[in-house]
Amino acid sequence: MIAMVYVVYLQGGPEPLGVRTDNRVVTTTEAVPEMKVPCEGGVGLWRYAEEHITIGTGQAAVFEFVRMEDEDPAPV
Repeated sequence: MIAMVYVVYLQGGPEPLGVRTDNRVVTTTEAVPEMKVPCEGGVGLWRYAEEHITIGTGQAAVFEFVRMEDEDPAPV
């Protein structure tokens, strides 16, 4: 079984963690209007920007940074 993979480009906002941060690309198996991604300083919320860009030989949906959902407490 082959799952459909959606490629998403995270635009703006803090640097995401645990993704290919060289080009801020995330893959997901479902088409979602927004997604939460762990990033520097906590968890950021990105929302689909109704546009696509070409990355390499494929297309990526552009997600714009909205806000921080959960922020790591400041170091004491």
